[in-house]
Amino acid sequence: MKKRNVRVDEEDIDMLIVTDKSVYVVEVKVKPKQVDVGRFLAKTDIVRKHYKDKNIVPILAGSMIGREVEEYALQRGVKVYSY
Repeated sequence: MKKRNVRVDEEDIDMLIVTDKSVYVVEVKVKPKQVDVGRFLAKTDIVRKHYKDKNIVPILAGSMIGREVEEYALQRGVKVYSY
């Protein structure tokens, strides 16, 4: 299942992809900041409560992701895709 613009417990999720083993939580920002990563991880925790039996994979995608933000996200287990 792949859904865009999903609402989970009053939080907006840009994309949610559910497979047999994992749930991919995708956040898309043009130029994310560290505070955006923190907010995204909070959303990921909410999704985790609904899919306790699956591996949760947070993914941050953006076109202008600074090195500091990328490192911060990677340290917290977020996959980063810059395009």
